[in-house]
Amino acid sequence: MSESESMRLGDLQEHTPVADAARRVLAVRLEAVRDCLDRALKTPKDRRKSIHALRVATRRAAAAIDVFGGCLPRRVFKEARTSMRTLRRAVGAARDWDVLLQQLAKRLKAAADSERPAIDMLHGYALAHRIPAQRRLEAACPDHPFGFDRLMAKCVAAVRDRTGAPATFGSHVRPIVGQRVGRLDEHASGGDGDWARLHEVRIAGKRLRYTLELVPDSFGGPLLTQLCPSLEQLQEILGQVNDSFNAVSLLRQIIEGMAGCAPDASDRYQHLLLQHVAEHEELMRQGREAYRGWLTTWNGAEMQDALRTLCPDSSHRIAGKSYVAVPEPIDPAAPIRRTA
Repeated sequence: MSESESMRLGDLQEHTPVADAARRVLAVRLEAVRDCLDRALKTPKDRRKSIHALRVATRRAAAAIDVFGGCLPRRVFKEARTSMRTLRRAVGAARDWDVLLQQLAKRLKAAADSERPAIDMLHGYALAHRIPAQRRLEAACPDHPFGFDRLMAKCVAAVRDRTGAPATFGSHVRPIVGQRVGRLDEHASGGDGDWARLHEVRIAGKRLRYTLELVPDSFGGPLLTQLCPSLEQLQEILGQVNDSFNAVSLLRQIIEGMAGCAPDASDRYQHLLLQHVAEHEELMRQGREAYRGWLTTWNGAEMQDALRTLCPDSSHRIAGKSYVAVPEPIDPAAPIRRTA
């Protein structure tokens, strides 16, 4: 969260009326998307950073829309949620290719002469997909910036306290945080051998983190000193695993494709591509070990005390128990299961 966003949200308190909090948060989060989108579409310089910033902004905005969905008419809520999902998917494709291009650029600097042809081939393959990904992003917002401005104004103007009784931000958001924690714990309890499970943990952790960013400092010190840093660490660990998984999946597709339609090219590149696969699989194993360490800390008494401070009335543990994921052999060839 940027310093300006933090300042604009910093004076929210537990007793702030929920409708007032909703207007403030939705305005800040949607404005961030609009500004990032403008840079991603119009400013070629540092576009990679702009694309990443836009992806994060869409996730934060989606979290805000989910948190305050009950304050919006159903039609407006669905329109805003659909808009964020469409934009997030379009920018996500561009971001995935940016990550691969960045990996290849770093690898090229230290590559031996024998590796360079394979890296150049992969670079060309990635670039051939990154260019149309930018076109798809542009097509996802054909009336920018006016269309997004209209959506933003519509959302903020439509906010009402629809609970039937005056509600405060604290009473509204605490149960939601508890639900987000419970969802993270639910996915984390399923083991860590299947990538689909780790991907679900990663998504649940993101949703919890982006929700906690909205919670006022008055909710308690552990929020800033323990919970948010822990969730940032989780995202870093599983984000790197995700990058390597996607790289392994792509490399295997290329190897199989060349073997089927260009055997000569396959003979030329296969050894080096398989070497890259092995390196990424090792990074995935290392990431899994790091995740196990994170999960042990998350389930520890200190972190659970911090969660109880934040949500004293919320029963977020599954069956009231803590757990550590059962180690299983990871299969990098397992199909990835994407979530919104």
